[in-house]
Amino acid sequence: MIELKILHTSLETTIADGLEQLLAYMDRCAAHEGHLAVFDRTPTKTWEDKVFHRQEQRQGHILDVWGM
Repeated sequence: MIELKILHTSLETTIADGLEQLLAYMDRCAAHEGHLAVFDRTPTKTWEDKVFHRQEQRQGHILDVWGM
């Protein structure tokens, strides 16, 4: 399952909201893997500041969070 978000507020708020939505979708579909992709369209940021990968653990699931 993949959830896509565009960064509008803070990164942590966007991730928290996205993970909550992703988990709800995963529950509906009985999915075991989840990925959240956050797109940062800030023109003044470099790719080094935008691109990342980390894992979050929520409700017994390990979720991959990708920054782009």
